[in-house]
Amino acid sequence: MEDKKNKTKKVTKKVKNKEVIELQEKNLLLENQLKSSLSDYQNLKRRMETEKENITDFKESIILREFLDIIDDIYLYIKHISNEGMKMEDAINGINIIYDKGIGVIKNQGIEEQEVKVGDDYSVYSHEVVGTVVADEDKNGKIIDIVRVGFLQNGKVIRPARVIVGKMNQN
Repeated sequence: MEDKKNKTKKVTKKVKNKEVIELQEKNLLLENQLKSSLSDYQNLKRRMETEKENITDFKESIILREFLDIIDDIYLYIKHISNEGMKMEDAINGINIIYDKGIGVIKNQGIEEQEVKVGDDYSVYSHEVVGTVVADEDKNGKIIDIVRVGFLQNGKVIRPARVIVGKMNQN
């Protein structure tokens, strides 16, 4: 009877040892798979960052080339004005053509001019005050002049408009 008990214990111990060994092997396999997956993830992350940088660089080079075209236009325009006398109206039309081309470049990038008009209320979020003038009560806090145009990108101010604002005399 003792022998039977010992045999049963030995068989049970062997089965348990076998199960432990199988679990250890499975654990090692899962650990290796996890390490491999983490390594793959890190490589993918690095590759995506590199791709993002490449796309940004490419996009910047396209924008810069478009601005180089505008610089070329300005150069040719100055050369043309210098060589030939030009009526003021024609000169202004030429400048407007180049200006419109520049606006087209930034519009392609989702940038648009901020709509600001004389008489609008001053807003700390979209305007930068560069000066004030004494004004009547009805023009207090209103835009009197626009010194520099502001710009928005996707509806967010990226450069506030510089304005002169009316301010009531405190006397």
